[in-house]
This record gives sequence, structure tokens and C-alpha cells, in this order.
Amino acid sequence: MELPRLDRLDPFLGDVELRTAYKALVDGDWARLERFLDVSPKSWMFGPIVTSEVVGLETITFERWVGFKASPRSRSFHAAVLVRDAFAAHRRAIDAGTNGQHQTDVIRFTERLRNAEQILYEVVTDRPAMADPWVTLLITGRGLQVSLEELRERFENAHSRAPFRPDACRQYLQSLTKKWNGSNVATFDFAHWIENEAPPGSPAREALPTAHIEKGLLEQGRANLATYLMQPEVVAELATGLLAFLQGTASPAPTEALAVLNAYALAVIVEGESTARLAAETFARIDNRPTEFPWSIYADDITHVFSEIQADQLRYANRY
Repeated sequence: MELPRLDRLDPFLGDVELRTAYKALVDGDWARLERFLDVSPKSWMFGPIVTSEVVGLETITFERWVGFKASPRSRSFHAAVLVRDAFAAHRRAIDAGTNGQHQTDVIRFTERLRNAEQILYEVVTDRPAMADPWVTLLITGRGLQVSLEELRERFENAHSRAPFRPDACRQYLQSLTKKWNGSNVATFDFAHWIENEAPPGSPAREALPTAHIEKGLLEQGRANLATYLMQPEVVAELATGLLAFLQGTASPAPTEALAVLNAYALAVIVEGESTARLAAETFARIDNRPTEFPWSIYADDITHVFSEIQADQLRYANRY
């Protein structure tokens, strides 16, 4: 069977509700947007999408929102996009290799993150029950290299307001990895805690495959990631986690489950009959709806990478 090839990445994953909220943001329909953010169970997905570099909404869009209504929501989103811009400018400076300007770039990066933190802490004061600012404070904390104890406190603030909120779990997991001065022990302790405590089918369960992908990248690099993932103990743990997640989610997969399924689609290597069945079911539920992670670790052309790996995995699966 020839698989359809994707022409472009859909950051909204074919979700009508998310796309409608995006239209409200672009059109300046602030009342409709804030209603969605206040009541929709998918609202946690919206922020990371519209403040990402993939969607590329200009900062002025969020400034217009704040200018019209400086609500806790608008200020929180504005701070998140300022953080995005700070990291993007920092990466560009590093890529440019301007050694003489390095210290200035670091100072500017730090100032931008601290300015965003000031906004976020004001939002926390104005609306204490809101989890959104704490998620972004995990990102700023990582950039400012605050202690792991401080990052844990920020995660606990997010978790106490929205238990197992997926984007908070994702950001905290990244902070625990060795590449951010954490450790494999801390990373997997957290991933296993989520596996043991999060509800079945929770989108937070992206943590386990992500932890293995991050460890494999650090130990083997992108080119040899499969070498790490094919270790028998890794295959066994990932297959067990994926099977449990599939049993706990609906089919076809709801939008909220796609980040988990995409992470497992890369992490679970087909090496036998059981993993062949799991891979086939996973890609069937994804239904050509790739998320930015994990495919972006290989190339900017996410749809090409997804299509190629999907074809390879299903070709191997057909052998069993």
C-alpha cells in the first residue's frame, strides 16, 4: 500500500476548534478567543502552537491583544511570545558566531527573559489559579539556568493548578535532561512517575518516549538514535508504555493524543511481531497528522521526515 505524502505541516493537526481559535486571534476577536481558552479542554495545546516559530505569528498580534484588553490571558500569551523571540534571537546570535558580541548577546537574552518573568509574576498575582504563566516560567527558568529546586517549585505550581498538564510536564522534563544540566536518573524518575500516576490516556504520557529519545540523542546522536532505541530493555519498556496508552485512548485518536503517538511512532522500532502490530496501530491512529516533535530533530521539513519514517516502519511491519 502506498502511503499518502503530506504536502505541508498542519500545526493545528486538522482540529477545527484550534483553527477557529487561531482565526479569532488573528481577527482580533478577543472575547471569543478568551471564552475558548477559559472553557476548552484543548486550550493547553493552543499556546504552544501560536507562540511557536512554526506558526510564526508576529509579536505585534499579541501586543494588539494586550492593547485592547490587558487581561491575565493576553499578558500571559504576550510574555510567552517574548520568550520565543528571546530564544530565537539567542540562537541566531550563536549561529552567526559573533564572538566579540557574545557577552552582549547573553546580557540581552537574560534581560529579555527577566522582563518576561516580571510580566508572568504579575499575572500570577492577578489570577493565582491560572496555570499558563507557570508553564512559561519553566521555559524562562531553564534559559536563566535557575536551580533544579526552583524549577521543581515552578512545576509544582503548574501541577497544583492543572494536574498533569501536558505542556508543563514536557517543559519540566526538558529541564531535567542532561543537556540542560540535569541527569538521566532525574529524567526517568519523572517519566516513570507520570507513567504510574497520570490517568490512562493522559497526553502527559509523552514523557516516557521523549525521555528515551532525549537520552538516545545525547548518547548516540541523530544518525545512530536507532542503535539506542533497539536495545532490548528500551524496546520492552517503550512497547509496554505504548500498549497501555493505546488501550487508554479512543480510536481514531483525539487531537490531544497526537503528541504522545508521534513520540512513540519514532521511539518504538519494529523488530518483531509485537512491535510491528504496535507500529501499524500507532501510525493508523496518527492518520498523517505529524506533530513538530519528534520529527523536527532530523530536519526542518517535518512532513518529509514523517512520511519517510512512516513508510520504513510500515514496510518492516509488513514482514511479520
